Amino acid sequence: MNHEFHFYGTYYLAVHAGFSPNDAETLANAAQMPDTCLVSYRVATGRTMYDTTATHHYGFWDTRHEWEIWIPFHFVPGDSTVAAALRKDGRKSAYAVTPNSENAKKLLLAALRTRDLFRLGIALHAFADTWAHQNFSGRNETLNTVDPNSVVPPIGHAHVRRAPDMIDEIWTDPRLRGPNDRIVNRKRFLDAARVIYKYLCTFNRRTFADAEIVIANLSGLLGKGKSNEEKVYDFVIECGAPEYRRNAWKKDALIDPYEPDLGNFESTYEKLEWLTKEVLAKAAISEKKPVESRPGFYSSPYYRWMEAAKQHRTKAREILANLTSSART
Repeated sequence: MNHEFHFYGTYYLAVHAGFSPNDAETLANAAQMPDTCLVSYRVATGRTMYDTTATHHYGFWDTRHEWEIWIPFHFVPGDSTVAAALRKDGRKSAYAVTPNSENAKKLLLAALRTRDLFRLGIALHAFADTWAHQNFSGRNETLNTVDPNSVVPPIGHAHVRRAPDMIDEIWTDPRLRGPNDRIVNRKRFLDAARVIYKYLCTFNRRTFADAEIVIANLSGLLGKGKSNEEKVYDFVIECGAPEYRRNAWKKDALIDPYEPDLGNFESTYEKLEWLTKEVLAKAAISEKKPVESRPGFYSSPYYRWMEAAKQHRTKAREILANLTSSART
């Protein structure tokens, strides 16, 4: 899923579930950020050094990324028996993602109990991704092989590239038995939205009797054939959604003289910065160069989100402790 769902969809659902515009914006930004935190930083705060955490990654060469990033934030393991029953080969993996799984619900409920919007947004991202990323896993394993001739390692949904994350994509998953091999993303996304809306209403002690109306309207806002600009305008008109600003929280918290204004979308610069830091770290050529914090760093949304992300990862490991511990080393 991309920012259309994680940011605008979350904002829309939150407002209709009774969140204030400010809280809905916090929740929407928190839900989107697991996809944008590609680079970790060492921050000179004037008090101490603070290490941020990355929650997105392009690498496949270090298995630590599976448990640090992919599994807790994007591919929460579900019901391996359900997943195996859908496959032509019946292959079972304890790490296979299934929608609305017990593990993902436990993560979401833990976040709901904290009443921390930063933690809740992160959990909503992982929860929604169980629909988009179902039948894949966050590991480099043959379960994820769609094209046996591909030179791309089978980690996550790399073999089908961005197909699972685009709302209007209709694609074929040859690993699955028919008719489940024909994937209609819009249905998956709206199914996720329906469940999320009910949780958010319950959080605010509100009825969700209007769920079908709310979801039908959301589908219209995410209408097929609309440009990104049209969708933004429609969300602004419908529910007062703010414009999505990809790196706003980071720029408000850090002084990074090496980063240009990237706008709202992922850039080649971000990928290059990520790759450069990865190569230097692996070769032990360079230590991470600190960036300076801006005043009020420890009360900033960026810092609060980073703390919530670390708590989310810890909780995911606790919930998934029954999985083979050797896979996390």
